[in-house]
Amino acid sequence: MSSRAGITKKACDGCKIRKIKCGGGQPCQSCFNARIKCTYIRVQQPRGPQKLRATTKFLIDQAQRGLEMQNALPSAPVRGEVLEADHALQNPAVCESQHSSRSRILINVLASPLYIYHVRMYPVWPIVDVEKVLAILQQDVEEKEHETYALATAVAAATIAQLRLGQNSEPEKSLSAENFALESMRARRLYDYRSRLNLNNVRTAFFLHVYYENQQSGASESLLYLREAITLAQMMSLHREASYAGLPAEEQQLRRRVLWLLFVTERGVCILHKLPVILKTNVSTPALDTSDEPQVLPAFLKLLNLFRLFEQSRMFDLIEDDNVGRDTISDEVQGVDARFLRLLQENLQDGSALLDHISDVQKADLCVTRHWMRMILWKFSFKQGLQGSPSSQWPNSPSFPVLVAKELLNIVSQLPRTAIEAHGLGMELKLYEIASSLADAVINLAMLPRAPVWDGETRPSSILARLHSILSTFRGGGNKELAELLYKKMADAQSSSGPALPPPIREVHTPVRRKATPRPDTNGGDSPAAELPASTLADVFTRTADHRAPDTVADWTAADD
Repeated sequence: MSSRAGITKKACDGCKIRKIKCGGGQPCQSCFNARIKCTYIRVQQPRGPQKLRATTKFLIDQAQRGLEMQNALPSAPVRGEVLEADHALQNPAVCESQHSSRSRILINVLASPLYIYHVRMYPVWPIVDVEKVLAILQQDVEEKEHETYALATAVAAATIAQLRLGQNSEPEKSLSAENFALESMRARRLYDYRSRLNLNNVRTAFFLHVYYENQQSGASESLLYLREAITLAQMMSLHREASYAGLPAEEQQLRRRVLWLLFVTERGVCILHKLPVILKTNVSTPALDTSDEPQVLPAFLKLLNLFRLFEQSRMFDLIEDDNVGRDTISDEVQGVDARFLRLLQENLQDGSALLDHISDVQKADLCVTRHWMRMILWKFSFKQGLQGSPSSQWPNSPSFPVLVAKELLNIVSQLPRTAIEAHGLGMELKLYEIASSLADAVINLAMLPRAPVWDGETRPSSILARLHSILSTFRGGGNKELAELLYKKMADAQSSSGPALPPPIREVHTPVRRKATPRPDTNGGDSPAAELPASTLADVFTRTADHRAPDTVADWTAADD
């Protein structure tokens, strides 16, 4: 066996094909052992770029660190590599002229939140291919791809805001969601985005909506960006099936995803903030895509079907009528609505099939959304007096919210905390609506001649305390305003429940060190909460603030069992 070892580091043809280490020599040891001919005929292919690409380095880092970045943000680059915080240049011409002296956010910095989006939020918003976006930006050495850059920074802003990343890091050492959002808006001003009807601009507006919705839910910036995304989509005729004819399959798929994501988002936002819906469509839903992770699109379609059920039952129209002050509906319409609502209830009642073969993040979304819809159905049916079965399974039953809330907690308690929190403020609002409806039901139950009898698991006081605990610790501290609103509703329920709420709420938890101070109502008198001793409610609802946030939702509820 002749020796080539030490003469060359080139691997032989056999070792290259087998993708194993070659020790050199002719034949090499591997070929000799395998009893195959050892040759060095294949031409050496050009090596990859000598400079390690930002995305490649980032992915290597993630693999080596084992994804230990759930609460991490990219470190801020050295001075001069990122624009200063003030991007609000009023003159676009000035902005364009100064662009050459400014730098974009570095690709390796931008890659970090985009990778988090891909891992954690793509199942929720499956409309951006991170690899394609980063590949375009890497090739954009002259920094002329303003649309793609605006989209990338908007995705980063939405992801950081939704997951509340980097809250514990020092502001001067990391980029915030606001930094990325401002950079996205600055990039949009570098081109006439209003005159360009394309998916990049639609998606950028959508992600800016997500960012602002997490800053202040229902605020004008959030709603205007959502309306902008919808209007751009309508101007592109995405809501009309004919517009898809002749397009490549991949382009059709992406357009359908964008349209239906806007459909779902708008309806959720409009219910929460009492607004009319404007996006109407009957286009086909996206086809199953084998290139995606197998559970991503099926779960998205399941969520979409929940909202389409609401659409087909005319619930959005009925809710809109209710929001404008129409207290009653005609007998003719009531008959039609009762049939639709009965069908809706039957479809929403069994959600077991929804949770098959999907991720925890998607389970959280589907579970909470379904039970939130059931509570909306209960509120409307109860208010309108629509007749159905006397069973507690039927939405006009006074005890229906207790059943719904119990089912919700049974599923949510088995999910990781991060799966619940991935859905941001929208999830908090849905959980609040469910808990608020339960508190309303407790008040209604107190007025019954014969109070229901509850076992330990279905006791409304325990369920309310658990929901309040989740809201109080949500995303590292909870939404204090929502938690306080729920606290007041629970106080109202406690004061009026009488025998319908045994044992009293004050017995659910052991006493704690601090006490809540009741607030007077807006009419100048004392609220029902003021009639109760401060310790009655404080013992229950302030416990979680004095403890470290639990790792799973199960930890939130374990103490209440």
